[in-house]
Amino acid sequence: MKFVPSLMVLALSVAAQAQPVTNSFLKGEYAVPNVGVAKNLTREYCRSALYRDEVTYVTNRAKEYLEVRLQAPVDGKPAIVFDIDETCLSNLPYMDEYDFAFQTGPWNAWIDKASAPPLEGALDLYKYARSKSLAIIFISGRNQMQRLQTENNLRQAGFEGWTELVLRDIGSTQSTVSFKSDNRKRLAQSGYNILVNIGDQDSDLQGGYAESTFKIPNPMYWVP
Repeated sequence: MKFVPSLMVLALSVAAQAQPVTNSFLKGEYAVPNVGVAKNLTREYCRSALYRDEVTYVTNRAKEYLEVRLQAPVDGKPAIVFDIDETCLSNLPYMDEYDFAFQTGPWNAWIDKASAPPLEGALDLYKYARSKSLAIIFISGRNQMQRLQTENNLRQAGFEGWTELVLRDIGSTQSTVSFKSDNRKRLAQSGYNILVNIGDQDSDLQGGYAESTFKIPNPMYWVP
């Protein structure tokens, strides 16, 4: 998985302007954004109750949608699609240690540890979907060499009994939107009706083949 830091992009764009741009809710050293400040603010937010609450707000909306939707007939096999990174599992420990930089070696070593903690809101939604007998499909930008580690991490974090785990082929250059929507199309053609598609990136959700989409906040990086 490759990603582009998000708040750093904003900070750099501000710093590149001829005149300083201040923000009324930022004070002191934070009044003029820069990369270091953006990183520290991101760390603080991702460790905060506010972040947990905002994730849970989204997952609760998805749960409420399912509660209503499942009262009506569903054509095909009802399913839910989850992204993994920053949707079900948090990579904040890696991001913190490597200062929000993507480095292939350290990233792969982090995946190998299979120790990413769960996002509790997503885990609650997952358990609810299981209780309603939905097919649960993960579609992730991780690659096939990371399958065993990913399965172990998901199970250790409390995600049990999924239907399918879809990962990228090694060396694939397919865009995220194309990769994920192609697999949702395949699932739809095989008889699944994807009632909910949930992820932390717009590219997780674009391309159709889902009745509804829900986006979890992720200030750490952007996947085009």
